Amino acid sequence: MLIQVVGLMSKHVLHPSRQSRSRIIVPAIAAVFMAAMPKPAAADPLIAPTVQYVLDVEITRPSDYSINVPARYFYTERRIRIELVGIVTLIDLDRKQKTVMIPRVRTYWRPSSLKKQAVDGRRWVGIEATSAEEVGTATLLGRDVTKYRVRGTIFEDQIPFEGDVWTTAENIVLKVDGTGRFDGYSAPIKVNPVQLTVVPVDDALLTVPSVYVRAGASEGGHHPED
Repeated sequence: MLIQVVGLMSKHVLHPSRQSRSRIIVPAIAAVFMAAMPKPAAADPLIAPTVQYVLDVEITRPSDYSINVPARYFYTERRIRIELVGIVTLIDLDRKQKTVMIPRVRTYWRPSSLKKQAVDGRRWVGIEATSAEEVGTATLLGRDVTKYRVRGTIFEDQIPFEGDVWTTAENIVLKVDGTGRFDGYSAPIKVNPVQLTVVPVDDALLTVPSVYVRAGASEGGHHPED
């Protein structure tokens, strides 16, 4: 297409009598050429993130009765690490299981099956939206984000959610502000971003370290199925 554009432009330059027509044709051809160029991907909370990253957030959710609980997400396409109040949870979507660890005492519990299967990791790091309506744009952590009004579910226990999310061009949900239905009542759910680093995640962070000891049956207080 570029060769065709140049050829047409040259033709009109060689014929001065047609310069007035060229002022119309050449810009039109250039517009067609620019339209054919690849465009950058747009934010979309209906799609899983397209990059690996580490995200620090502060969470308010109905079940915690707390404000600004710090959490850190390590996200890859099929595996996720979540650090929350001294407990680390490893999610493996291919194996359809999760593993809980306590780094302070180098202990882990046997892997357990995911209670509800997931196609991707959005429920752990954002919203599993069923609908999304773009309502604006903003800047968070120095990144351009798109604000959407969404409906869907949030968190591993898939709390029904309705509210706003702010999403980067890589589909990373940076911020959440809305309402969840929990045990028959509505309560605010907020996720506020602190720091985002788009970087390949070290594979060692996604597995149980060899120095960890598996917890026995008598130490079931933190077992995910309890």
